[in-house]
Amino acid sequence: MIGQYITVHGDVISHVNISHVMVEDGGEYACIAENRAGKVQHAARLNIYGLPYIRLIPKVTAVSGETLNLKCPVAGYPIEEIHWERGGRELPDDIRQRVQPDGSLSISPVQKNTDSGVYTCWARNKQGHSARRSGEVTVIVPPKLSPFQSSQLQLNMGDRASLTCSVVKGDLPLTINWRKDDRPIDTTQHMSVKQVDQYNSILVIENLGSDHTGNYSCVVRNSAAEVENSQSLLVNVPPIIEPFAFQDGLAEGMRTRTVCGVSRGDPPLKLLWLKDGEPLPDLLGANVTMLDQYSSLLSIPSLSASHSGEYTCVAKNPAAEIKYTAVLQVKGTVYESLIPQTYHKNKAFPNSDSFH
Repeated sequence: MIGQYITVHGDVISHVNISHVMVEDGGEYACIAENRAGKVQHAARLNIYGLPYIRLIPKVTAVSGETLNLKCPVAGYPIEEIHWERGGRELPDDIRQRVQPDGSLSISPVQKNTDSGVYTCWARNKQGHSARRSGEVTVIVPPKLSPFQSSQLQLNMGDRASLTCSVVKGDLPLTINWRKDDRPIDTTQHMSVKQVDQYNSILVIENLGSDHTGNYSCVVRNSAAEVENSQSLLVNVPPIIEPFAFQDGLAEGMRTRTVCGVSRGDPPLKLLWLKDGEPLPDLLGANVTMLDQYSSLLSIPSLSASHSGEYTCVAKNPAAEIKYTAVLQVKGTVYESLIPQTYHKNKAFPNSDSFH
């Protein structure tokens, strides 16, 4: 009979009462205490005088690569010796096997092809009386994944991405799942999973956006273990240049300034200025100052006729090169251009000009 009670101090007391003991009641008893924080146990052996007796050995499932401990559930007292057999051969017959002082058999590491099978333990007392019992051991192989080619994948906005999860080892059945930032994949984010077969799964993202940046994990589980591979995906966002222009009515001798600011786009970012499609001449007398990594100031302290022309700000990052152009007209000079004075150019791809 098993019972328990709680003391006035909040302690839980549990007990086992055996009113009429028999040889079969002998063996190892364990008290296990468990709550949400964890689990602990204490075991002790109950010896009952009598002939050797071995209880049923339950079917054991071991994980390949780990340590297996097989206990011989023997009763009776005193017991002179405990032995193990497999396939008619006494153990240990391998350096991975060892019979412990308490009669248990230890195998480390366990191997599927070598160690699966039926094991028999037998116990004998000094008078030569003995008992034997057999039990089956099944060894299962945990999943092993082929590593991703790199820990981080960098692609550009609008690209297509695919991640392949391949299980190179592991017993069936296998469950393969994908997670993004430790959460299940959200199919509303234009992501889909293609299950190629029992061992391969592909995550496909048709049109990458900035919200696809994150950490992607392939989680594979079978009855032996759960393993995962992770890869970081960085989606490079192309720059966007805020429109800028020069003041109207500028004359020779006046000064002017304008700022090229990038409102969106991933670093590393490079900003530079062109005049009429060419780098700024040293003799032009124009100054370029980086205000921060996203803003560049173009200033001309004293305007002259030579300053009239098209000024282009170029913003470049790993995703794209963007250009925006404004026209500077100094009074008293005639600047001939193929485009209207208010022409602006802001392009991420060729032939994407716009007119205002």
